[in-house]
Amino acid sequence: MLELIKKRCGIASTITVYNEDIMIYIQDCIEDMIASGVPQNIAKSADHQGVLTAVSLYVKAYLGNDRTDTEKYLDLYRKKVFRLTLEGE
Repeated sequence: MLELIKKRCGIASTITVYNEDIMIYIQDCIEDMIASGVPQNIAKSADHQGVLTAVSLYVKAYLGNDRTDTEKYLDLYRKKVFRLTLEGE
């Protein structure tokens, strides 16, 4: 999942300085999705397109020093998580 999230965030696979941070954000995001009501089997699915989008938005919100668009990405993330919670019903 790491390489795909990096690609979606516009980070070349050869750049590894952010890998540890991204892995932490991925785990945080999965835990947040589960706590928000996304079924665990969906939240932990590394090939579910909705999960990949949610994780990408989460990482984009928190990665780096520029915080001007954090709220925009978090809003999109929350909307995606809400839609993912409906998949379990």
